[in-house]
Amino acid sequence: MLGYNPLRVMSLRIVFLGTSAAVSSKNRDNTSLLIDDVLIDCPGNVFGKMIKAGYNPLKLRTIIITHRHVDHAYGLPSLLEMLRLSNKKERIKLFINEDFFLEMRQLLSTYGLIREDFPLDLIPLQENHVLFEDSLRIETFPVKHSVPNFGLKFSTSSVCIVYTSDTEPCEEVVERAKGVDLLVHEATCAEIVTGKKEGHSCVEDAARIAKQAGVKNLCLVHLGPQLEEHLCELTRKAEEIFSGRVIVPEDLDRAIV
Repeated sequence: MLGYNPLRVMSLRIVFLGTSAAVSSKNRDNTSLLIDDVLIDCPGNVFGKMIKAGYNPLKLRTIIITHRHVDHAYGLPSLLEMLRLSNKKERIKLFINEDFFLEMRQLLSTYGLIREDFPLDLIPLQENHVLFEDSLRIETFPVKHSVPNFGLKFSTSSVCIVYTSDTEPCEEVVERAKGVDLLVHEATCAEIVTGKKEGHSCVEDAARIAKQAGVKNLCLVHLGPQLEEHLCELTRKAEEIFSGRVIVPEDLDRAIV
């Protein structure tokens, strides 16, 4: 079992439970992040991956589903059922993009997960929503995808992280990411490998946005399977554009920023 050694950014901890785009590979599962006790998106066996990372799933306090696409939400009923069967007692706040809220609520109800003996609060997530987890401030902002979607900004008194979720290059990300410690940007495609894809960003796009925003570190996730054999080349390409540190994590991998 791996020790819980997530990427540590000053006072925030982050672990990459998955790093692939919608089509996973033999090495990468769909993208999902754990920042302190907040889970962002829920594909696959997130419960098992948290255990493998050395994190106790029963500590989970908040879940955020950024948008309705399958690879970002299909594991949610399974995760909640595993938490219930493991006697999760503390309340879980489940924020779901308002575009998908009613459908997901119905799905969870169909699986019998909305019940008095399971402490679950379902909350629709809106544009420019601000929520707090103790000293952690979380803000949503709109991004440019094929369905309504939100990026997320995590802030404490000393550190900021921005996660784009799925998006084409857009000014909203540049504005929200100005000067942040870490920009976690999707990179489904690459100009030199696949060409551009509607609703998504290339590795080169992410590097340009990191440069424009003046971030300190750039992390590339939501990697399309066609990029697997070209990651060294693509990292070098990103470093030619962006002068800060470029990180391409593997699932459950760790780094220091």
